[in-house]
Amino acid sequence: MARRGISNKQRMWLVGQLADWQSRGLLSAEQAGPILELYETANEQSERQRSTALLVLMGIAAFLVGLGVMLLVGYNWNALPDVMKLVMIFGAIFGTHAGGFNLRFRRGSMVLSEIVFFLGCLFYGAGIFLVAQIFNLNAHYPDGIWWWSLGVLPFALCMDTLVLHILLASLLAIWCGMEILGFRDIGLWFFGRWNFGINGAYSLLLFALLGLQWAYRRGSVAAVGIYVPLLAWWMVLQPVAWQLEAEAVYFIGALGGLLIIVAENHSVSSRFAIPYRLFGVLLASGALTALSFYDFSDAILRFQDEGGGLVHTLMIVILLAVTIFVCALFNCGASPTRMSILQQMQKILLTQYLAVGLVALMAILTLWRLIIIEPLFPVITANMAMIVLAFWLMALGLRQDRGQPFAAGVALFLFWAVLRYCDLFGDFGGMLGAALMFFLCGGTLFGVAVYWRNRRRKQYV
Repeated sequence: MARRGISNKQRMWLVGQLADWQSRGLLSAEQAGPILELYETANEQSERQRSTALLVLMGIAAFLVGLGVMLLVGYNWNALPDVMKLVMIFGAIFGTHAGGFNLRFRRGSMVLSEIVFFLGCLFYGAGIFLVAQIFNLNAHYPDGIWWWSLGVLPFALCMDTLVLHILLASLLAIWCGMEILGFRDIGLWFFGRWNFGINGAYSLLLFALLGLQWAYRRGSVAAVGIYVPLLAWWMVLQPVAWQLEAEAVYFIGALGGLLIIVAENHSVSSRFAIPYRLFGVLLASGALTALSFYDFSDAILRFQDEGGGLVHTLMIVILLAVTIFVCALFNCGASPTRMSILQQMQKILLTQYLAVGLVALMAILTLWRLIIIEPLFPVITANMAMIVLAFWLMALGLRQDRGQPFAAGVALFLFWAVLRYCDLFGDFGGMLGAALMFFLCGGTLFGVAVYWRNRRRKQYV
């Protein structure tokens, strides 16, 4: 069985604790040895770090080599006959992939083979556009990025590192941006163009779910951190695809709440929750920051788009219901106690009050702009939601004994305080008022730091 990964700091702590437990008679030397054997040795941990650094450097080098080859060929491209062009294109693609298979399965060089596969995927993408240029094929050019992504997908799912996943996520982000921002009016594409459909780049969802499945199977938090922002980017573009730009800020805030729901359905000790919570808080706080300004809320309310507002509200409600249902379905499979899906859904609604309330607030604000064109209520509720979100993050940090969410909550509260000062009292207070505001923020941060230090000392005394 493979040893579990562990940092040098964690290993030093574990060795010290094992020695302390042995000195207290809680553990024998025969018991301590197998425990330590479960984790990487110091040499294995150093080797893993060197392999990661080497992979990053070689990946960058392969990217630069690929660019250099393309530029070199492009310099003499017009002077080459078409047959020679095709031979060079397919020779580069098949040659690099054959070299990757040889390195991986015959020589056992895993790291070098993945770099060669990465280079081959770059050549494959360039080959798509070069073949189209040779035969003067005029087509929907984002399709070339989609076919490039499709070619990268199997290699990303079969490899052991993140290089190809980064390439795949980057291509998909570019593709959906091209489709939605540039061609939202041409209809849905699904093995043909359907003019009555919405061009929302929906096939990206399948790519991202396959990538997330790989990440969970391999235990890679970094891979989850690649695909979560990709999904968030795709979701943020959906109001543009559906021509609901006036309500986009509400949709972004609701999306932040949905990501927080997904994060909180992971176990307390799971690091997989961190990417969902991070991007959920960023999206929610960004939307609330914009809505907390009176002028912004007033400008949003002046858009006349009654039908779009109803569609937007329905989309938020449907997404909330689907998210809760899917989370409840996964909880039923992981829970040691027998609970029905309806009971799990009820539990999520009761325990995740902040995230569910945030999504509900965005749906209510959408309806508010259809019924009552008055910005005071959205401004007040957005400011209250920012404060609640800040204190929720602080409480989360205290509950899980983690400094990052606690510090994020403090930073969000101070950010809100500075915004409100600049918005309401900036002209009145002037430079002296700003100086007082900075002194108060600095004193607050100092007090929080002292509190956190004393709290940690009490825990370990």
